[in-house]
Amino acid sequence: MSKALVTGAAGFVGTNMMPKLLEEGFDVIGVDSLTRRGTDSNLTMLASKYPQLDLRKREIEDMPSVIYSERPDIVFHFAAQVAVTSSVENPTRDFKINAEGSFNVARAAAEVGAAIIYTSTNKVYGNNTNAVEIVEKETRYEFGEPFAGRGLPETFSIDAAHHTPYGVSKLVGEMYVREFGGIANRCSCMYGPNQFGIVDQGWISHIATNKILSRPTIIYGDGKQVRDVLHINDVTRLFISQARALLGPDASRFRGEVFNVGGGPQKTLSLLELCAAWQIPPSFGEWRPADQKVFYCDISKAHRLLGWKPEVEVSEGLDDLYSWTERTIRAVGSPASA
Repeated sequence: MSKALVTGAAGFVGTNMMPKLLEEGFDVIGVDSLTRRGTDSNLTMLASKYPQLDLRKREIEDMPSVIYSERPDIVFHFAAQVAVTSSVENPTRDFKINAEGSFNVARAAAEVGAAIIYTSTNKVYGNNTNAVEIVEKETRYEFGEPFAGRGLPETFSIDAAHHTPYGVSKLVGEMYVREFGGIANRCSCMYGPNQFGIVDQGWISHIATNKILSRPTIIYGDGKQVRDVLHINDVTRLFISQARALLGPDASRFRGEVFNVGGGPQKTLSLLELCAAWQIPPSFGEWRPADQKVFYCDISKAHRLLGWKPEVEVSEGLDDLYSWTERTIRAVGSPASA
């Protein structure tokens, strides 16, 4: 039986990924610092529903030692500092977690012969996304040619300033993971159950929480910013496919690869459109540094190499997230108080 180690195990992606790995027949070890809102709730749920999981509290600095001692077949590196605003306020800690921490995890995985799959971000493209032609419409921005209806490919330039410290640190981590033979995933907006969004990360979840608790929703900018959105069930399906590829006979084809991970041009949403769908009257604040007016990605590479494409429709996914958030708040309150 193969062994998988998941960092950031009690976070949004890790919490949804580990049950899928159990279904695939992996022995699963999960490590998490448990410092983020919602991780304690996720950990309690995981321990109760899946007693076969080996769950451990570890800081990012301690995760390589777990890799050396356990010698997994594959590492899913999801542990990260995930907020742009936090990276601006404390770039040193952001670097320690996302850049140095990811380097140490990737090196340890390589030294024990483990494959590694990493969650990067679309922020690695930096402010380049605002330099292409953008068309302003009534409720959203849209790409002009040549990216309209297609999205930005993995070959789109990452060579620019204004990534924000978060974008820089995640790019450094991504490059080391790929250098050591892993797969990096440039994730756009992921959403779904077990997500406790806050004001600067997990925006769909955060707005759902505001609506349910009758709290005000503040939009930074004019609200026409567009993202492609991807339900977590589609994310975990892709990562399972990548794991099979890296552990299979044709692994050399996939080592060092990078994939855009998002809903693509068919599954996009603006802030104004989400507020309208949930009947939320927003207020507005100043634009955030290097905010992308439009981001949706070209996901054809994942389809071409792995046969993957998103299946969950946006309306279905939003209902799923909203229902889960409402049930959770009624049961345990909201850890996402920021």
